[in-house]
Amino acid sequence: MAGLMGKYAAFLTRRPVLGNMISSAVLFATGDVIAQQLIEKKGADHDLPRTARIVTWGGLFFAPTVNLWFRTLERIPIRSRWPATFTRVGLDQFGFAPVVLSGFFTAMTFMEGKDFNAAKIKWHESFVPTLQANWMLFIPFQMLNMLIPLQYRLLAVNAVNIPWNAFLSLQNAKGKKIEEKIEESHVAIPKKEYA
Repeated sequence: MAGLMGKYAAFLTRRPVLGNMISSAVLFATGDVIAQQLIEKKGADHDLPRTARIVTWGGLFFAPTVNLWFRTLERIPIRSRWPATFTRVGLDQFGFAPVVLSGFFTAMTFMEGKDFNAAKIKWHESFVPTLQANWMLFIPFQMLNMLIPLQYRLLAVNAVNIPWNAFLSLQNAKGKKIEEKIEESHVAIPKKEYA
């Protein structure tokens, strides 16, 4: 096991973005499988396109974006450890997290083939409770995470992200069900013709 971790650490040092993209894709998939199989109990009705969408989000958007974000936070010129940590966590959670969550709900809606109005509906239904849950989990976690070496921060986030990704997958699926109910409730009203 130590040999495998050593190889992974060396790979992260050589190719940090690619290593984090692969790790994120695998761990986002794991979270979605947990959501669908252990929580929703879908069994053979597993929604593979849903898993593919969350893997796409995690590997192609989340990982490179967060990798760049952590490097940016590391450049904040505060020398004292705790003020730097509080500043980084504050920027991360009150600046970056709302943007990433908004991006998540919007991207997932678009990948589902829906339009901007559907994305707005999903965002209005899911954003605030998801952000509040994010703060409860990630503010304390990021206080510790900002103290470990930079190249391991996204990996640490991804480890915590397994249950978090299950939660995100469920929140996104809940938002999708709300959109479908709204679409079903709309009744076509015939337009009057005016002379």
